[in-house]
Amino acid sequence: MFMSRRPLAAGRGTTADRDERGAAAVEFALVTTLVLLPILCGIISYGLVFAAQLSMNASARDAARAGVVQPLNGTALTCQQIATRARDGSATVGLTTVKVAVSVTGPTGASCSVAAGSSTYSGSPAAQMCLNAPSGGQVNVKMTYAPTSPAPLVPLPSSLGSNGKFQCEYS
Repeated sequence: MFMSRRPLAAGRGTTADRDERGAAAVEFALVTTLVLLPILCGIISYGLVFAAQLSMNASARDAARAGVVQPLNGTALTCQQIATRARDGSATVGLTTVKVAVSVTGPTGASCSVAAGSSTYSGSPAAQMCLNAPSGGQVNVKMTYAPTSPAPLVPLPSSLGSNGKFQCEYS
């Protein structure tokens, strides 16, 4: 058996009932904000971390590939040029390239590196990586970056790393 409700006549009900009408909507808005805001901050922060990782992977591979091919003008890239190419290529939203550390190692033992926050290269920055390289020698570009969160209280990995490795195509 169905029972129908009669609408309350205008003016009926207590003053307390009328004062509480919007309270549920306000409470809902506060609770959803407190729950959804941290989730949204986490999504944005991890999106930036994934973008940085993808950019570093592509940049390390690109720089290593550029270091092992002989350009048409006949002058191969130096270790410093390879490291600079890797660092500059890693630029993306949320990643500051000067905070990326790069290390380049060639098959003959020549290497150079630039620390995060520095513009000074150490090692053998003028060395051509594949010059007089043994057969099957490889150029390895290693990059590291310490991400920072744009949102407070969002835990992120302490360090991101990427490697690019290609076999020399000339010697």
